[in-house]
Amino acid sequence: MGTVSLGDPRSDLLQAVGAAVADLRRLLDAWPEPVSCLPDPVVERLRATGVFRMALPADLGGLEAEPLVQLRAVERLAEVDASLGWYASIGSDGGYYASFLDPDTAAGMFAADPDAITAGFVEPAGTAVPVPGGYTVCGRWPFGSASKHARWLASGCRVRGGDEDGRWIVALLPHTACTVEEESWQALGLEGSGSFRYHAQGVHVPREHTFSFDRPRRTTPLYRCPVMYRCNTPGVALGCARAALEEFTTLLTSQTRPATAGLPRESAPMHEALARAHAQIASARAYAYTTVSDLWAILVAGDRPGARERAGLRLMIAHVTDMCRSAVLDLFRACGGAAVHDHHPLQRRLRDILTLGQHALAGERTYQMAGAVLAGLPSQDIAL
Repeated sequence: MGTVSLGDPRSDLLQAVGAAVADLRRLLDAWPEPVSCLPDPVVERLRATGVFRMALPADLGGLEAEPLVQLRAVERLAEVDASLGWYASIGSDGGYYASFLDPDTAAGMFAADPDAITAGFVEPAGTAVPVPGGYTVCGRWPFGSASKHARWLASGCRVRGGDEDGRWIVALLPHTACTVEEESWQALGLEGSGSFRYHAQGVHVPREHTFSFDRPRRTTPLYRCPVMYRCNTPGVALGCARAALEEFTTLLTSQTRPATAGLPRESAPMHEALARAHAQIASARAYAYTTVSDLWAILVAGDRPGARERAGLRLMIAHVTDMCRSAVLDLFRACGGAAVHDHHPLQRRLRDILTLGQHALAGERTYQMAGAVLAGLPSQDIAL
């Protein structure tokens, strides 16, 4: 399947995601809370939408969907539940990873099951010792979102020894070679993301199952720039914030207005809170879609985004997350004491957006790195 435009109603992926929303809500509602990982029936329904193959090259059975379509798909799922959006975003990264591999190797790993989930932690938390034909990999990685259901775990390593000493590589470890610590994820938010720790000891990884972000193999637009796997990431924060806004509006405008809602419909401060949040989220959304669209236009034109454009993408992700967090927090505060109850709809949205805000991409270091590039200094991050 070729790429499609965001506004094209024939987008198979967006249609499939939209058709799955009611089922996903029903399945999630039927599952007792809290859960540390999306239940198997939810993951299978999510898999059936094709979202896990959305970034996979078309010749491997993937959708090779353009970034705006991916962003909207993740956003729509996160409107149902932030963990759904996070699962889709992380679980589909294998399509980008495949673009760094030899084509025959990628076909052997992904073509037989294009809907396979890829999880992992790409920062170099492990070690890779060169051996004939590949590496011996050991390590413990602190987060592996969707790792329970993943076929491959993309695990960042620092090479130790030989001519490559110190080099950062990512090893694609089979799930069967890793131990996923399924009791390790009890978190403030994104409770269903299954962001478990995992470890591996003495795993032989063929060299062809490793890659570095500075060496892409494919030259088609979606894979020409090594940071494209980040383009759908802001969809999680946007979906979460848009859902919080919708739930606040429902509480405010409901004719029944139960006492626990704590929202007088005629209150000017409540109207102000609603309007400010609406403006914040809409502004953040426009920033996200414009940034991704501009980046895509550069790639389609046959060029490679420069350091400023890549830094701009990362800066956008941090700022969008900040703005969404601020909007949801303001809506939560406007609900008063009623919002402290576990059953209040905004509480889960707040916990999810606060957890998203703790991700490295949204941290202060992102602003520092992006600001340095915008000031004309060379980037210290090869994945930026």
